[in-house]
Amino acid sequence: MFRKVISLAMVLLLTVSFGTSTFASMERDREEALEQIEKTNIEIDKKISEAVLKADEMTGKFVRDLRIIEEGKEVVELKEKKAKLEVELLGADTEHAIKIRAELIKIDFALVEETGEINAKIADINADIAELNASLEFGKDPQKITEKITALENKLDQRSVLYSERTRKYTEELDKLILELYNQTLKMSQETIKKAAEKGVQAECSWTLVKLGNQWVWIDPIRVQY
Repeated sequence: MFRKVISLAMVLLLTVSFGTSTFASMERDREEALEQIEKTNIEIDKKISEAVLKADEMTGKFVRDLRIIEEGKEVVELKEKKAKLEVELLGADTEHAIKIRAELIKIDFALVEETGEINAKIADINADIAELNASLEFGKDPQKITEKITALENKLDQRSVLYSERTRKYTEELDKLILELYNQTLKMSQETIKKAAEKGVQAECSWTLVKLGNQWVWIDPIRVQY
């Protein structure tokens, strides 16, 4: 009887020990899975932040290039310099403010001159087109005159062509950035979710809306299922 009691006690002890060990192992696996999920989410957040910064840089350059196409490089650079000086003027002392205002006056004169030159060139082209159209009415070599008119009109339309080309390039670059971010983060999420499941933790993609440039994109950090 005494031996039987001892045997039962040993069985209970082993059962409790095994159960405790198994529970501890399961808890350890769960903690490791949660740590991996947290680590992956941090890495995904980092990739999102980097992509947002890159998209902002691309968009800023794109907008500036469009302004250059529309207004001319010299005008854009003068306006940028003016904006910078106006900010500097806010915190300047009296002596420095006088110098800044003098520089701003020079920039304003330069802007008027540059803008005037651009408008004058456009006016000259339009005048040439009008003159050639008038010549057509008098029957002067219509084919040759038509060719000249087309060439002048193409010169006026050049900005539209450049605008379209730059927009196409920006869209392609942004789409590439978005696709790379989407594929990278999706792969990271799926791999971590699979590893977590092996350790007994159920997780899923938790889609987050992210703005990249002029587009909104769904990206997928991980959320644990409870």
